[in-house]
Amino acid sequence: MSIVSASAPPVSAATRVGKRLVFYFSGFDPRGPAHYHTLYEAEAKAQAPLNGLNLTVGKRHRAGKLASAWSITAPGGTETEYEFLRWDDIIRRHWPKNEWQLLKSAVPVYWTFLTANLVPRLLKIAWPAALTVSYPIVAFLAPMLIALAAGSIVTLLMLAKQWALWFSLLPALVIVAAAFFLTRWLDHRFRSYWLLRTYGTIQPWAYGKSPALDARIREFAEYIVERIHESDADEVLVVGHSVGTILSIPLVVEMLRLDPELGQRGPKFGLVSLGDCIPLVSLLPRSRKLREDLETVASAPGVHWVDFSARRDGASVTQVDPLKVSGITRRPGIPVRPLLLPVRIFKMFPPDVYKVIKKDLFRIHFQYIMAGEFLTDYDFFAITAGPLGLADRYPEPAAKA
Repeated sequence: MSIVSASAPPVSAATRVGKRLVFYFSGFDPRGPAHYHTLYEAEAKAQAPLNGLNLTVGKRHRAGKLASAWSITAPGGTETEYEFLRWDDIIRRHWPKNEWQLLKSAVPVYWTFLTANLVPRLLKIAWPAALTVSYPIVAFLAPMLIALAAGSIVTLLMLAKQWALWFSLLPALVIVAAAFFLTRWLDHRFRSYWLLRTYGTIQPWAYGKSPALDARIREFAEYIVERIHESDADEVLVVGHSVGTILSIPLVVEMLRLDPELGQRGPKFGLVSLGDCIPLVSLLPRSRKLREDLETVASAPGVHWVDFSARRDGASVTQVDPLKVSGITRRPGIPVRPLLLPVRIFKMFPPDVYKVIKKDLFRIHFQYIMAGEFLTDYDFFAITAGPLGLADRYPEPAAKA
């Protein structure tokens, strides 16, 4: 059985990775490194019969104040130090605990989306993403507004029939309570509150209103560059998932500021985007800094940037060139980055299993870091812990003059 993904080239002495550093930048998820360590270990084990990588995943340990880490050993001796970059504390501070707090954070964000014409622009490039942006606020507000209107009408009709005020208000209270529980059910079914919290954090950050997150990104960059300089790794990967795809862009820019020869001397450097969300922010008119950072990362000669997304993943903006849709013109003579590669989730499972999985928005969005039942061209565990490096597994096409 092959030890690499279905379409990967064979491993040779020249392409074999002996040591690797992986820095994983999660999405907007309050679950910390313990959850992700358990998930990685379990899913790597589930993927092993397919890819032949019987990975030995070590125990989780602290790697300073900014990361938790675990070691991974692959057959043949490839050693990977996998570090989970910690910003879950910031996430929890930006996690509204009740509906009133959620409403206060969501309304200004959706006003920004409205004035930026974000949803119509998303409809032109990736309609599932437009739907995902739209439905949380509708699922949150519509039931309550309808309930308030219906309750008011019922109360007024009862008052017109000269019922007592307290008795006339009872049906309205019942209707509003039912609407409240409906919004809770919609959240449980479609994770609408989670998405509202995500947008309520990432849009203000894009507009320069999250100094704590900016500071954390700078700290991450300093930490990673220091780790690279003191390491004898052959390859270093920064892996951004979901919202982490957005935040990994300024992270790499800050790393390039600290080490302008990143990836050109020392270990090879790769940026891996899983479930790209960049256009959700880069399309906003005041996200100039992110657009500048996108151009910097895409033109950096030592950064091998590969983007993986699945068309079924409505929580990301799939198979879309983030530079092109953001109005950024590439410099001539530079390979087109990121290299856009599809993740065919429907090929990872039998039809009956996929029929169930595809109905769960978040299950699909997390499939990038989970095992399948069939081997495909995409294998998260081979990328992050296998013997073949990212640039050899997925070489970028030659630059156009």
